[in-house]
Amino acid sequence: MSTESRISSRPIFAAVAVVVVLVAGGIGAVVGASGQERAVTMDLFGVVSFGMTPLSMATFGMLVTASTLAVLFTLVSVASRYDDEVSEQV
Repeated sequence: MSTESRISSRPIFAAVAVVVVLVAGGIGAVVGASGQERAVTMDLFGVVSFGMTPLSMATFGMLVTASTLAVLFTLVSVASRYDDEVSEQV
């Protein structure tokens, strides 16, 4: 009999992700505020154009960071699900 208990680390990962996204937004705001040419638009792969204002750069940084973290956390969840199935079969 095993008395091993597991503690979920998801709340910790969620808190770290929120902090990282907020930091990315802050860095984006600083980059947007300190940009030399404010009238210049930034092109993203020739599809999306937006001005380099503090708000747009903060939003861009937060969206890119949040989407990257979401993909990584999803991959970790899928991998851990397969790891649990293998350990239960043994």
